[in-house]
Amino acid sequence: MVGRPKHLSDLKKIEADVRFTCRRCGFEDDWAPDNLAKHLMVIGGSQVWSEITRHLHCRRVGCGSPELRILPVPYARRPANLPRRVGKLDSQLLATALQILEAAVARSPGRSVAGVEVRLALLVVHRYARDRQLVRDYWECAGDAARNVSEGLSEPYARLRKRLEQLGWIAPHVNLERVHTWPWNSPAPPGWKAPPDYPRQEGE
Repeated sequence: MVGRPKHLSDLKKIEADVRFTCRRCGFEDDWAPDNLAKHLMVIGGSQVWSEITRHLHCRRVGCGSPELRILPVPYARRPANLPRRVGKLDSQLLATALQILEAAVARSPGRSVAGVEVRLALLVVHRYARDRQLVRDYWECAGDAARNVSEGLSEPYARLRKRLEQLGWIAPHVNLERVHTWPWNSPAPPGWKAPPDYPRQEGE
């Protein structure tokens, strides 16, 4: 195939995924062609290449812009939102450490959570973030048992995540709410999931 695809199904011939890039915030979102085809069918969208973005929005939390650019991306290319290639071991270490720190955030209001597992997780994060002050801020806040409900670890944790995102070690949060169901008792317009009582007709 030469030039731009004409239809979503053309990507099977060149073994490529679909990458959406938000023109507003720069967020990249990769889809397998089969998954994107199913999603477009649910919302009544078109699989014609030039029309695919018409009813889609940026899935980055806090954005939601409809201004998207679409490109076919070969399977071996750089992962979305990561300016560097991250090895499997690095990815697993960071994922585990961030899970521990996020769990500490959930139970932190009004109590100290400066345990051994949090200390080890911060050591791992420091290896990649290379910012001693951010790690110290989290640890000192974790050891403070005098916090109220509104003074948990959310802020120092968010700063750590942002630092790792900026350095390309992790990708930003993605909004997992992909489909909005049409709330009225009538056929759904394109871009909305049809309600159970009004299934979308073929060709709509």
